[in-house]
Amino acid sequence: MIINRYLVRTIHLGTFTVLLALAALGVFFMFVGELEDVGKGAYDFLEVVKFVALSIPGRLVEFMPIAVLLGSILSLGSLASNSEIIAMRASGVSLAKMITSLLQAAVILALLSFLLAEWVVPASETSARAVKNLARGESSALFVKEGLWIKDETRVLHIDKLLPGGIARNIEIFKLDQQGSVESITRVGRAIPIEQGWELQQVERSIIGDNRVDTSSYDRLIYNGSLSPRLLEVLMIEPQRMSSADLYAYLNFLDDNKLDASAAQLIFWQKISSPLAIIVMCLLAFPFVLGVQRQSNVGHRLLIGILLGLVFVVVNRLVTQLAVQLGFNAILVALLPSLIFLAVAIYLLTRRQSQGSGG
Repeated sequence: MIINRYLVRTIHLGTFTVLLALAALGVFFMFVGELEDVGKGAYDFLEVVKFVALSIPGRLVEFMPIAVLLGSILSLGSLASNSEIIAMRASGVSLAKMITSLLQAAVILALLSFLLAEWVVPASETSARAVKNLARGESSALFVKEGLWIKDETRVLHIDKLLPGGIARNIEIFKLDQQGSVESITRVGRAIPIEQGWELQQVERSIIGDNRVDTSSYDRLIYNGSLSPRLLEVLMIEPQRMSSADLYAYLNFLDDNKLDASAAQLIFWQKISSPLAIIVMCLLAFPFVLGVQRQSNVGHRLLIGILLGLVFVVVNRLVTQLAVQLGFNAILVALLPSLIFLAVAIYLLTRRQSQGSGG
C-alpha cells in the first residue's frame, strides 16, 4: 500500500534526522569532556577521536527511544499541518490502518536498535575503553577479537570474558620459564575474585616436560598473581554494555555461585524490553499530532515531545531506583515505564477516535 510505505518512510526519515542531531550533540559534549584528559600518557587528540568514534553506536542506542518520539511527532505533525492526514482519512484510510503503519515503522526501528545493542555496542564500547586505557597507561592488556591478553610476571593470561566484579570465564594461564618457554598451561572454566587473587573453578593443568605432558584436574585452585583490582576494574565490561546473551550467561553464573544477581537481572530485562519502549514512543506521538494538527506549530510539537521524553526518563529512573531499594520483581520493573506510557497512548487514541479527530 502506497500510503503505508509513505507513512513508514516519513517516520523513519524524521527519526533518523532527530537521532543524528541528538547523537551529534552527545558526541560533541563527550569530545569536549575527553579533551581534559589529553596529555595523560599517550592520550593525544587522535586517541580522543578514536575513543569518541567507537562510542557512537552506544550513543545511538541510548538516544533511540527519544529520537523515535521526537521524530514521529515532527514528521507526523508536518503531515498534519499540510492536511495530508485529513486527506488520508478522507480517502478511506482508517485510524486503525494508520496505527498499523506506525507500528510497522516502530518495529523496524526497534529491531535495528536491538541488533545494534546486541552485536555492535559491546565490541565498540570494549574497543573504546581499550583505546583510552592503553593510551593513558592504565592497562598493559591487549584486546583482540578472541579475548583479552594480560601479562602477570612470569604468566600470560588469555581471558575470553571479563565480567563485572572481576569475574572471568574461559581462562588460559601460560606459565613461562626463565627462557620464555611455556612451562605449564592451566585452563579454567571460571574465576571469582577473592582477597588473595582469584578462586579458579573447573581447572585443568598441563605440565610440559621434556618428553611428556602431565595433566591434572582440580575443582578449585587459588591464583595469587599480582593482578590488581584497579586493573580488573579498568578492563571489565559494564553490564549495561554487554549483550543479552552475555548477560544471561552472567546471571546463570551468579545464580550457580549464590551471588546477588538483582542488579544484573534488572539490566537484563531492561535490555530485553527496550524494543517495547521504542514502539510505545512511536505510538504515543500519534494522538498528540491528531489533537493539535491545525493549531500547533513545529516549536509547540517539539516542546510536547521533549516534555514527554523527559517524563519517560524520570519515570524509568525513579522506578529503577525504587526497585533496587525495595527489591521489586525485575521483569515488572523493566516493563512498568513502557506499560504506563502504552496505557496513556491507548487512552488518548481511544479518546481521539471517539471525538472523531482528524476526520
